[in-house]
Amino acid sequence: MSYIHETAIIYPNVIIEDDVHIGPYCVIGGEPDWKGKENEGKGVIIRSGTRLTGFVTIDSGAEGVTYIGQNCYIMKHTYIAHDVTLKDNVTISAGVSIGGLCTIGEGTNIGMNAAIHQKAKVPQGCMIGMGAVITKRTEMERYCKYAGVPAKFIGYNDRNHISQL
Repeated sequence: MSYIHETAIIYPNVIIEDDVHIGPYCVIGGEPDWKGKENEGKGVIIRSGTRLTGFVTIDSGAEGVTYIGQNCYIMKHTYIAHDVTLKDNVTISAGVSIGGLCTIGEGTNIGMNAAIHQKAKVPQGCMIGMGAVITKRTEMERYCKYAGVPAKFIGYNDRNHISQL
C-alpha cells in the first residue's frame, strides 16, 4: 500500500505502484516545462519501493513518460523535469535539479544541489558530488565519481568497479 501525504498534488496522468511514499507538498505530473509542449503531458510512472520525502516536483513527460524506477530515494526540494528516466535504486539528495530528457543509471547517487543539464546521461553506479554540474559534454563512465563545476572525474565509486565494468 502506498502513502500519499494530504498536501501532495498528483495529476491524473500519474501511475503510482504499491509501496511508494510521497511526502508533503510534492507535485507529480504537472505540465512539462517545454515551450510549445506544455499541454502534451504524457504522464509519470513511479515504481514500487520509491520514497519522495517532500517538496519534490516531477513533471509529466512531453515525448514519453517521466519514469521513476524501483526503490529510488528522492529527498526534499528536488526537481525532475519532463521525460527523465531514473533507473532502479537511484538516490537523489536535497535540492537537486535534473533537466529534461536525462537518463540516470541504476544505483547512481547524486549529491545535494547538483545540477544535471538536459539530455545528459549519467551511467550506472556513479556518484555525483555536492553542487556538481553535469553538462551535456561531461564524459562519464560507469562506477565513477564526479565533482566540480563543470564536473570532472575524481575517482572510482566502488573498489570492485573493474569487475563490474
